[in-house]
Amino acid sequence: MNKNKKIWAIIPARSGSQSVKHKNIIEVKGKPLIAFTILLAKKILKVDKVVVSSDSKKYLRIAKKYGADILHLRSKKSSTNTASDLSFFKEIVYFYKNSEFDLPKYFLHLRPNCPIRKLSTLNKAVNFFLKNSYKFSSMRSVSKMSETSYKTFEIKNNLLKGLCGGSHNIEKMNKPKEFFKKTYMANGYIDIIKVQNISKRNILHGNKSFAFLIKEPVVDIDSKNDLFFAKYLLRKI
Repeated sequence: MNKNKKIWAIIPARSGSQSVKHKNIIEVKGKPLIAFTILLAKKILKVDKVVVSSDSKKYLRIAKKYGADILHLRSKKSSTNTASDLSFFKEIVYFYKNSEFDLPKYFLHLRPNCPIRKLSTLNKAVNFFLKNSYKFSSMRSVSKMSETSYKTFEIKNNLLKGLCGGSHNIEKMNKPKEFFKKTYMANGYIDIIKVQNISKRNILHGNKSFAFLIKEPVVDIDSKNDLFFAKYLLRKI
């Protein structure tokens, strides 16, 4: 692979999940959940290395068993519930900058809490971004929201306030959703980050992030119900 086009798949696997304890290594079909993402990442055509970043040595041993190329032991500071994605990405960049590995040009961010992905969709996303990366600062995968954000609220002083409109006059929000703009949410299916964003600009995505629309159903495990649904779907595959 052309060194200037190298891609590392980065799989973060923090051990301190509060919603579902140790969800990244819960077994489904005889494999820990993280294994599904590792095994799929190794099949993506343009990926040079698969990196698993975790604060747990146990998690890293499991990652090695399923073929991870690089094991990154994350610091406690970047493993808390409030730590940002940027913090552990910076650790990876600065640690491997002067190591035996040449840093790639791109990071492919694959979260293990999104275990059901299509290889064809991942390859399509990577190929598109490599051809068009000069136009964009990054890529983020998104799904269309079933309900537009223009019909959602926040509560201020016990009163409903339109989240997007910013007004307590919520009568206009009673219109059908067809009257409002469509809105989208990041889904964790695939993000592509330029390494220079981190090393030179101290950011991840920048202000020209391409929206890669995922039309298939996405399971993002953030609760026990999500986990039950993911287990059901994975058993059907």
